[in-house]
Amino acid sequence: MTQIQTAANSPWRLLATPLCIAAMLTLGSCTGFDNGALPAGLTARMDAPGANLDRSAAIAMVNHFRANQGVNQVSEDADLDARAQALAAQYAQAGKPPASDNSGPGVVRYSAGYSTFADTFSGWRNAPEDAGALARPGVTRAGLGVAYVANSAYGVYWVLIMSGNAGQ
Repeated sequence: MTQIQTAANSPWRLLATPLCIAAMLTLGSCTGFDNGALPAGLTARMDAPGANLDRSAAIAMVNHFRANQGVNQVSEDADLDARAQALAAQYAQAGKPPASDNSGPGVVRYSAGYSTFADTFSGWRNAPEDAGALARPGVTRAGLGVAYVANSAYGVYWVLIMSGNAGQ
């Protein structure tokens, strides 16, 4: 009779748990946040009336990505926040990105259907065209908008605008 080796009686089982724990800690530290955990503001669900986005934490996540790409950080900008919020509202009402955003030489990223900024950013980061736009050198300011429409196709609509210095 042949004995079948299972995880329960494998000599490797003693190493599996420490190796898994080490891998989780290593991956968690890749986020750049304390203890590998994301701040609550990045995982707060925006698919409910009255939800509040932590824009500072979101821009910090963008800056962490930009730093890993070797480009300058961006600062929060109230004017760009207002523009992004207006575009997000238009996007939510129309169900498609606005035709013209008048962002000039900056960056505009749209996303829909993700309920948290962490999920939205992950989608951008993992799409080559979006990741390249997020890492565009020379932009110095950023604004973020989010809109929720309960009975719409995607529910939550996101807009990130990054631009150069004021007047550019």
